[in-house]
Amino acid sequence: MAQLEILHPSQRSCGQRARGASPGNLDGATVGLFWNSKAGGDVALRAAAEELARRHSGITFRHYVGSVGSTYRQATPEDVERMTAECDAVIGSSGD
Repeated sequence: MAQLEILHPSQRSCGQRARGASPGNLDGATVGLFWNSKAGGDVALRAAAEELARRHSGITFRHYVGSVGSTYRQATPEDVERMTAECDAVIGSSGD
């Protein structure tokens, strides 16, 4: 059986916004799932959402795909702003 390891990323910028602090407890949180349309990224996000839903009560998910690009979709600064406004935390995935 495959395993998913959830890591805490270091502080770094995302578009024009600095990444915020970890939200801590995700009970009742809204979590964004950002996929850039690379093959397999959606599978990783689905697995992460299933695991988070198992661990946290009342968690909800919002799905996002970047606004620009053809085959692979990139998040614009406006996309990042929208995700920031609508979510307590966001998980981004790309598969290769």
